[in-house]
Amino acid sequence: MTSRGGRIASALLCAALLSSSAARAQDAAPVPDTAPVGTRQNYFRKPYREGSFRHMDRIFPFHVVHRAGAVAELPRDDRPLGEVTYQWKGAPHTLDDFLGQTKTTGLLVIKDGKVVRESYFGGAGETSTFTSMSVAKSFTSTLVGLALADGKIKTLDDAITDYLPELKGSGYDGVPIKDILEMSSGVKFTEQYVPHRSADMDLMFERGMIDESISLNDYLKQLPRVLPPGAKFAYKGADSQALGWLVRRVTGETLANYLAEKIWQPMGMERDAFWNTDAPGPNGMEAAFTCLNATLRDFGRFGLMFLNHGKYNGKQIVPADWVERATVAASPQVQPGQLVSGSTLGYGYQWWTFPDDGAYSAEGIYFQFIFVNPKDNLVIVKTSAYDRPWDPDFEGQTYAAFWAIGAALERNNSPSPPD
Repeated sequence: MTSRGGRIASALLCAALLSSSAARAQDAAPVPDTAPVGTRQNYFRKPYREGSFRHMDRIFPFHVVHRAGAVAELPRDDRPLGEVTYQWKGAPHTLDDFLGQTKTTGLLVIKDGKVVRESYFGGAGETSTFTSMSVAKSFTSTLVGLALADGKIKTLDDAITDYLPELKGSGYDGVPIKDILEMSSGVKFTEQYVPHRSADMDLMFERGMIDESISLNDYLKQLPRVLPPGAKFAYKGADSQALGWLVRRVTGETLANYLAEKIWQPMGMERDAFWNTDAPGPNGMEAAFTCLNATLRDFGRFGLMFLNHGKYNGKQIVPADWVERATVAASPQVQPGQLVSGSTLGYGYQWWTFPDDGAYSAEGIYFQFIFVNPKDNLVIVKTSAYDRPWDPDFEGQTYAAFWAIGAALERNNSPSPPD
């Protein structure tokens, strides 16, 4: 994703709420899930995209992220959200129109720790496991933070080759872990989706996931260096894959097992998740840059845990200092305006950041989001099967719609009366 919306502020100032006491938190029951599921060659194309994106276990091998114990309550607060509207390019838009235009499959809004809207579309439902695309990168970076807290990584200033000597001689040789977290490794790898997909990402995914001709980790060994580490931000799935390999090496566990042990089970997640891998069986490596699959509510619980400084259900799941460090743009090369010309976003440790009010977001192609806004005490999860991998105009509209939701809830911050 190389294009970031640069016209957010004017749209946010125009966010408005048209009150409607008829709105309720839970939409009508979804229709049966009859969407066709594709193959490795066509899963992202019509008419297979929508069904494939919630049945990735039928397409690629995977490791299960096992839940355990009692499910942590995710309380509800049915309230009249109303019809949310926002201005974009001088014209009014409604949230519901936007959800349809971006082919939304699930929307979860959590305000003050309670679900105020949960909506499913196109046959999806509360048990559907939605694929994350690059939202998975924010989970991978969190596992790095947990490995650091566990003492399995000494410091983020360590070179990744201190732990992965297999990468010596590659572009990653001597690169500090921190620079990889900030997508500033200096390794040659182009990832873009508009106006067309880049060859590097297509080649890594094709060889590592579709035809399994080379493991994802081994693919990293052939990537050269083009810039000094820390010199420039360049968004690349290869950096996330390197971080995933690092976690697997230092923990001695699959990413799925470590995620289950450190997050899924302590948090009381509702359902098993699964993470697609480059080969079947225990030796398969998770695609650390994509393809973590979970329910809408469990993605929401993860966002809520970050909103609460790493704490959930009375437990400190992720160190609070890691959450603080991961969700701000700290280094010069990841500041707003440095990522893409005209962009108002920055970049933390595999999280996109909004500097004006401290919000941050995990984002994936085809319009997947976990958006966290501490100022409004708000988490929004959006899963989608959009027609194109990315659309800069709809990206800006997405942020405007999210801020409009927050504004609507702030203006109508009281429970709905009983029926």
